[in-house]
Amino acid sequence: MSDSLRYARQVLLVEIGDRGQRLLAAATAPVGGDGLDHEIAEAYARRAGIGTVVAGDIDSALAPSFLENAAARAMVAGSRAALSAVRAALGVHVGEGRP
Repeated sequence: MSDSLRYARQVLLVEIGDRGQRLLAAATAPVGGDGLDHEIAEAYARRAGIGTVVAGDIDSALAPSFLENAAARAMVAGSRAALSAVRAALGVHVGEGRP
């Protein structure tokens, strides 16, 4: 399947569009977690069209200037809360200090 067909629905979204999809394809995303957590996160990142997925800790990968933006901080906090809820629903417990 070609990339244009694979990401056609995302390209139709005003928030993403063709430019956003090209940016995703050029992006590198650190994916943390261990075992199944990591595999699932990596699969979702690749399916979203992230060009390069690497093992790593997202906190160390976020530029300090990114977190100076209130909307970015809210997005990160919301993402962590959603991940915590999914883990709790699945009965997955992660070590202390992790979202």
